[in-house]
Amino acid sequence: MSRAAILEQCAAGEISPEVALSRILLAGELPDPAMLRQAAAEGGSPGLAEMAALAERHRDRLPTLRRLAQTGLAPEGKDMVAATARLFDRLASEAPEAGVAFYSFGDPDALAAATSELADIVRLWTPPRGRRVLDFGCGIGRLAIALAGEAADVLGLDVSAGMVAEARRRAGDRPGLRFVEGNGHDLWPAPDAGVDLLIAADSLPYVTRAGALERFMAEAARVLADDGDLIVFNWSYRGDPAQDRREAAALASRFGFALLRAGEQPFRIWDGTGFHLRRPP
Repeated sequence: MSRAAILEQCAAGEISPEVALSRILLAGELPDPAMLRQAAAEGGSPGLAEMAALAERHRDRLPTLRRLAQTGLAPEGKDMVAATARLFDRLASEAPEAGVAFYSFGDPDALAAATSELADIVRLWTPPRGRRVLDFGCGIGRLAIALAGEAADVLGLDVSAGMVAEARRRAGDRPGLRFVEGNGHDLWPAPDAGVDLLIAADSLPYVTRAGALERFMAEAARVLADDGDLIVFNWSYRGDPAQDRREAAALASRFGFALLRAGEQPFRIWDGTGFHLRRPP
C-alpha cells in the first residue's frame, strides 16, 4: 500500500494514527514529521495531526524501527516452527516491545496502552475471572501478566525461548502465572479439558502460514473444557477478511465449536480482527 493511501485511510478514520505510522515504517519508508504536519494542516485531519505528533515523539526510534522492518518480520524456511522461533528470539533481543506490537514503536507506555485495550476486549467478550487461561504465542507475556490477577491461573506458551525468558523476567514471581517454551506442534503442557479460555493474540497467522490450522483447532478442542472459549485476534495476514471468516466458520463446525464472532474490529489503536469460538457444554 502506498504512503498516500495510508494517509487517506488515517485521515478518514479507517485506521488509527499508530497503525498508519507503523504501516509506513513496514513499507520501508521513514516518516517525516514535518511532512505529516503539513498534510494535517492542508486536510484539517485530527488523525493526521496525531500521526505527526507520534512521529515527532518517536523521532529517535523511527530509523531503528525501519531497519527492524527491513530485516524481515516474516519467518521463512521449510521448518516454519524453527523459523518462527528464530525470528522472535531475535526480536526478544533487539526490540521486545515492538516485536510483539510494532505499532507501539518500542515505547513501554504505548505498549501498556495497547495491552490495556487488548485485555479490556478479552474481558468484555468473556471475563477471565476465576478461569484457567492459556495465552498461545504469549511473547513477552504482556497479556498473560495483565490477566494474571483475575484468572485462576495463566499459562503463557511460546515457541521462542527468548520471548519466554523475557516474559518470565517481566512477570517476576506473580502467583498463578507461568511461561513455557512450546514445541510448536501442540498445546503441551495443557492437559485435556484443562483450559477455560484459550487466547491467540496475533499468533494464529504464524500457524496459518505454516499450514497447521487443523492441528491447532484439534488441540484447542482437546484442551478446552465444556463451555470453554477460544478468542483469536488476527486469523491470518492474507489480507482477505472474507476468506478468514469462511475458514473460521468451517473449522468451527468441523471441530465442534460455536462461532460467536468472526472478523470484528473492536480496537481503537490496533487494527486486529477478532474471532470468538465457544466449545458447547
